[in-house]
Amino acid sequence: MRTLLLVVVAVAGVVAGWQLRGIASENITFAVPASASTDPSAADSLTTLAPAQSYPNKSTAALAPLDSLEAFYDALVGLDSAGEAAVRAQLQGFIDKRAGQLTQQQRWPELLAFYQRLVNLDPHIAEYYYRLADVQVQLQLYDQALYSLYFILQDPVMGPKAQALEQRINQRLQFAEGITVPLFKHGAHHVVEARLLSGTLRLLVDTGASITTLTPAAARRLNLRYDLGRSISLATAGGLVSAPVIEVSDFMVGGAAVDRLQVGILPLVGDNGFDGLLGMNFLQQFASSINQQDGLLHLLNKRQPAKG
Repeated sequence: MRTLLLVVVAVAGVVAGWQLRGIASENITFAVPASASTDPSAADSLTTLAPAQSYPNKSTAALAPLDSLEAFYDALVGLDSAGEAAVRAQLQGFIDKRAGQLTQQQRWPELLAFYQRLVNLDPHIAEYYYRLADVQVQLQLYDQALYSLYFILQDPVMGPKAQALEQRINQRLQFAEGITVPLFKHGAHHVVEARLLSGTLRLLVDTGASITTLTPAAARRLNLRYDLGRSISLATAGGLVSAPVIEVSDFMVGGAAVDRLQVGILPLVGDNGFDGLLGMNFLQQFASSINQQDGLLHLLNKRQPAKG
């Protein structure tokens, strides 16, 4: 059994298994029951134990929650099913609280260490691997994230989410080297294929459009609902017009994706079957250029230096 970084003891009654008495953000308190005694005859007797103590101060405060994890898992050793369920319920509450705090404060390195310790302590919980991979993506540790996901790709519950995250990571790795998207010429315009989860779109590339737009027909086809009361003013060739605006998720052009993109709903005059305009609110998120001779749209992650 791992060495307890701290043994905190309190008075215990007649209990079958260990019971957690309480936990704070930086310390943890246990009660040791009579049934933990090495003397079998003491199992049904009242045992008086030493007063409770708390963790000593750490030179780094962030280490205390990791010590708490160790203590929780040490407490699970030798429990019956009821005792284990009780401890695990409090363990999950501690994990949720601590992870929530670190996520809200965007303290990614500490959250990384927290989930790394969790997968070492409890390697059979698929969700911990997924959470670890998610934090590694936040820190752009893509190779490490792919390795974390490898263990749960076939998990019946977490597998689909792990596969989706793996796909997004691979797209980012590809995008970090720069990607090219084929353009189709239509008169003086270039057309590109875009994708949402609900279907594909044919959009005219318009660097003069401040916002990406879809026609009402395209919105209906992709089951995108919009509120006529929520609108913005857009400048068009015919002057200012009012158009409903919505936010779409996972908007993709080739391997380049924007998690959330505002899209206006606006008819396209003489659309000839086009679904709208690809505007600057998408293009400006990347280092983008158009190779008109070869008919290619080149997109590069702005955080990566352009080659050449």
